[in-house]
Amino acid sequence: MSSEFDFGGAVPAWGRSAAEYEAFFALSNVPLSARVLDCGGGCSSFAAEWGGKGRFVVAVDPVYSSSGRDLEANFKPVAARMLAGVQKTRERFLWDRYGSPESCIRVRRDILATFLSDFRSGTASGRYVAGFLPSLPFRSKSFDLVLCSHLLFLYSAEFDSETHISCLREMLRVGREVRVFPLLDMAGKRSGHLDRTIKTMRNYADVEVVPVPFEFRRGDTNMLRLKT
Repeated sequence: MSSEFDFGGAVPAWGRSAAEYEAFFALSNVPLSARVLDCGGGCSSFAAEWGGKGRFVVAVDPVYSSSGRDLEANFKPVAARMLAGVQKTRERFLWDRYGSPESCIRVRRDILATFLSDFRSGTASGRYVAGFLPSLPFRSKSFDLVLCSHLLFLYSAEFDSETHISCLREMLRVGREVRVFPLLDMAGKRSGHLDRTIKTMRNYADVEVVPVPFEFRRGDTNMLRLKT
């Protein structure tokens, strides 16, 4: 793992926006009626933004058992370390979307604010559900599309191949299609679990690596798509 971004596991305070999801999951072809699950959504604002447009989105993450205040408190120390890490490794990234490391931090702060403004009411309405892979609290085929952002393959040092496969099988249980981004690990290298995972998952679904219209880390331009 790249030591600049070693937080000892997933970083839920570091969320992504709906615009980012739409790009790195290539969501332009998703019907308005689709039931979408954001698996491991953390503090991303995707569910809040799409839900605000009348789209059906549920986000599931173990951190949703925490309070909004606790989630907000996690952001400041994470942001300081992320800023230092990105500044140190700036050449690994393309800056046409965000402009600068400092601007990227501001974007993440705005995403957190959007998430927090929706979290309490969204939890009450069932938009945010506390749960974790590989045992999701949903009936089989409850969703048309399951998204998994910045968890599998990114954290290749924390999760072995068997865990990746178990998680993908569980996402396929609850959804008809699964999309995962990114496919590079924390060091920006192709995940060492990817080839084995693809080979195994082809026993259960149609699997393909799909180019997407998004690149922040250099070379990080593909998602994994699985369909039953």
